[in-house]
Amino acid sequence: MRKALLLTAAFAVTACQPDLTQKAELAEKAEHQPNGKAATGLCDFYQGPCPGSADGSLVMTPAHAPSERPLSLSLNLPDGEQVQSARIEGRDMFMGVIPVRFDDSGEAEVIYGSCASGYMVWRLWVTSEDKDGTEITRYFDWLADSTKPAS
Repeated sequence: MRKALLLTAAFAVTACQPDLTQKAELAEKAEHQPNGKAATGLCDFYQGPCPGSADGSLVMTPAHAPSERPLSLSLNLPDGEQVQSARIEGRDMFMGVIPVRFDDSGEAEVIYGSCASGYMVWRLWVTSEDKDGTEITRYFDWLADSTKPAS
């Protein structure tokens, strides 16, 4: 029993943290690009709207995406598309499923938890339907508790 508790505690502390090699690689790739995504493919809300995996974009405020604080999301979809469902999940670790309810203007407010390691990538999944009834799924990835890039 004690061994199981120790293993569970070790997993909880390290599961949302990349290994040191991955951290170094991410640091090297952290150059910011003007399109709203860092070179790592993560959203950089300091640079403006983040393009999704399909047409559409997301703005988050505050831009540093703090854990355990209210966040405002603004989703911009192509004309004629309506959000059917949306959720936030950990990209690399299961941290539960957080439902997101966008209003008719594409606005939502959310709060997500923090990771003990200080490194957590979250993913927003958005499923929408266009005017022809075609279902479209897109996602947006970002680093929680990011720091403002150097100017």
